[in-house]
Amino acid sequence: MHNLSELDPVYPLYDPRWEHDACGTGFIAQISGEASHFIVQTALQSLAHLTHRGAQDADAETGDGAGLLTQIPQNLFYEELLAQHITAVEPDDLAVGMIFLPPQERLPIANIQCRHIIEQALNEVGLMLLCWRNPPIDYTLLGSRARETAPSIVQVLLKCPRHFTAPQNDRKLYHARRLIEQRLQQAQIKDCYIVSLSRTTIVYKGLLTPTDLPRFYLDLVDPRYTSAFAIFHQRYSTNTFPSWSLAQPTRQLAHNGEINTIQGNLQWMRAREDTFFSPHWGSKMQDLLPVIQPGGSDSAQLDNVLELLTHSGRDLLHSVQMLIPPAWEQDAELCSEQRAWCEYHAGIAEPWDGPAALVFSDGRYVGAALDRNGLRPARYTLTSQGLLILASEAGVVSLEAHDVVEKGRLGSGEMIAVDLKNGVLLRDKEIKTALAQQQPYQQWLERYLVRLSDISQAPTDLAESLLDKADVFARQELFGYTHEDVELVLRPMLTEQKEPVWSMGDDTPLAALSRQSRDLSDYFQQRFAQVTNPPIDPLREKGVMSLDCYLGRRQNFLTESALHAQLIHLETPLLSEAQLQTLRQLKVNGFRSRMLRSTFETAGGPEALERALERLEKEAISAVADGMTLLIVSDRGADMTNAPLPMLLAIGAIHQTLIRRGLRTYISLICETAASWDVHQMALLLGYGAEAVVPYLALASVRTMAGERHLEHLNGEQAAEIYVHVMEEGLRKVMARMGISALRNIVGAGQFEIAGLDVAVLKRCFAGSAAHSGSVTFDRLAAQVIERCQGLEQSAEKQEEAAAKGR
Repeated sequence: MHNLSELDPVYPLYDPRWEHDACGTGFIAQISGEASHFIVQTALQSLAHLTHRGAQDADAETGDGAGLLTQIPQNLFYEELLAQHITAVEPDDLAVGMIFLPPQERLPIANIQCRHIIEQALNEVGLMLLCWRNPPIDYTLLGSRARETAPSIVQVLLKCPRHFTAPQNDRKLYHARRLIEQRLQQAQIKDCYIVSLSRTTIVYKGLLTPTDLPRFYLDLVDPRYTSAFAIFHQRYSTNTFPSWSLAQPTRQLAHNGEINTIQGNLQWMRAREDTFFSPHWGSKMQDLLPVIQPGGSDSAQLDNVLELLTHSGRDLLHSVQMLIPPAWEQDAELCSEQRAWCEYHAGIAEPWDGPAALVFSDGRYVGAALDRNGLRPARYTLTSQGLLILASEAGVVSLEAHDVVEKGRLGSGEMIAVDLKNGVLLRDKEIKTALAQQQPYQQWLERYLVRLSDISQAPTDLAESLLDKADVFARQELFGYTHEDVELVLRPMLTEQKEPVWSMGDDTPLAALSRQSRDLSDYFQQRFAQVTNPPIDPLREKGVMSLDCYLGRRQNFLTESALHAQLIHLETPLLSEAQLQTLRQLKVNGFRSRMLRSTFETAGGPEALERALERLEKEAISAVADGMTLLIVSDRGADMTNAPLPMLLAIGAIHQTLIRRGLRTYISLICETAASWDVHQMALLLGYGAEAVVPYLALASVRTMAGERHLEHLNGEQAAEIYVHVMEEGLRKVMARMGISALRNIVGAGQFEIAGLDVAVLKRCFAGSAAHSGSVTFDRLAAQVIERCQGLEQSAEKQEEAAAKGR
């Protein structure tokens, strides 16, 4: 969480979340799996052809970062071991780690401490350290910036136990690295970074230009350095500080683009961690947490999750497709098996979404995938010699025309890969067909998934929940609706059938500085995808956008079973009163709901608000303990003596306390609220934890407008349908501004910027959001609500007195 306390005290106005980069990347692979030095040479030449994709520091010598990911050149390292008279290892038993240590000259004690931590962790998991190796490196060609920050670069050569299988040894290496990283963090050592630690792959990277990479790492020009593939990456930092560790490739991937959903992805990964279980890990799972390493880029954080999945039982292609799925929701041509695969996994994990071209490898597979919008280029060439060349642009390798068998590019959500073990080129269709046939996903969905749209029977007691015109007006006053809200926000939604649009310019003061009482939503501003290019158009690209969401208990992220499909599917997060009644009465598949009251007593004074929040938090925890799967937070019971607790505070507090307790994935949050009538307020409720919203007062308000002047052609239900449609279109616009295509990435992400709220409010209800704290406390927010309720009570008393005198 990059929140107040995590900002650098030296640069308190700088937030690392502002960092973005744009890069050039690709790979070259020999489909047959035959290793050669030619592949490495060609990859280096291709990387040099992407120099224009990067940038240099002011010293004109330091690059933003460049690197290669290849197979381990076993012959090179085996001969090195023989030269040191180490013969107790076969090439296939060898594992190699590339490590950035604290500079020995400047930080000798930290360097020694890191070596001790590494050796201890390797020994604990049963890996034999054969030797430390100092790879041949030419530090003299570094630019001044790179030289100032250069680490001591070393390698560890290890022997894997022969009595374990290859996947078991891979897990040992991953376990060792996670132990090392945890202990480095505990020792507060920040200058040590494990670049790679693997049986099959190795990464050479640094704060270098592409042409300097082979001159710096002399291993790369050694004829003994052979590989069947090479992933290359040239980094371009738009407004970030380049560093040695942030150069790419990471351990399994290289990435061109942005993960716009990263904030929500991180929040939900933290929320899931307490439910993680894998038979491959057992009690060792705690050694792997937290999954996301602090301080990493969005690419590095995606790599962290990808590693966890591949070392916990899923193969690489499955894991990539699960995290970066295609836009399947409205694809009419998608076969039923593949649609079932996508929908099944949609209930397990939200997408890591944004314009992205991803290149990846685990040593067996090497491939590439494109985001659901296809907003980054990935062009490939297949040669008669069995080479597959893919890069962020065409022409990175010079080829004779007669050598080219095929040219193409990846489309939106497509994937291509090479199975180096079997020497097979895998196309998008066959990859997805094979994945869809791994389990009976379609049968699981048919058996367990409940679709709300298929439940047509309306509850018999719905009339009790509807409001008449007098009730609507009274509750509008209670919840702070103004005349402008009704006439300039709600009414135009019905007359124009679209969200009202205003001219540019806003001369009102920030909510925290205003003398007027302001709605809580006014303290929040939507963030936008500043560097997404091209921007997402919610009209033109509506086909790849999705408002689908899922309710219910989420199962273990690391396994697959029929119970993972035991969810409720919603086509939209906006529900009517009838749909809420249907959910409350739902008894199939173990779905159980509980209602929580979001009010506080005005007689208790401003302090009563915090007591009400504490009550809600305890009731939410109890609901999970009692096996509830749906938690409905409602302010319908509010009146002048039981003031409405601002729903945004209630949802935020419940969401955060469940995350802290490790309970968030056990239950879904639904708001039944009068305090949300425009798109911004709705987006905030979703953004801070609500998975569905029933805006009952807004629906009642538009129903009462039906039949009035200019709306004579509408009845109440038609008006409600129009309102919901307009709100859905508005949510798509919000998503587009954020560079997000699936609503599941909005939920719980906190993708807003807050100005003026007190630190205690931020920590309790809105942790993780970018914030500029202020003096607006819980007491001040409560006082505003109480003042409004007391004013209404006094007004009602005066009206009664006037009526009595009239009699």
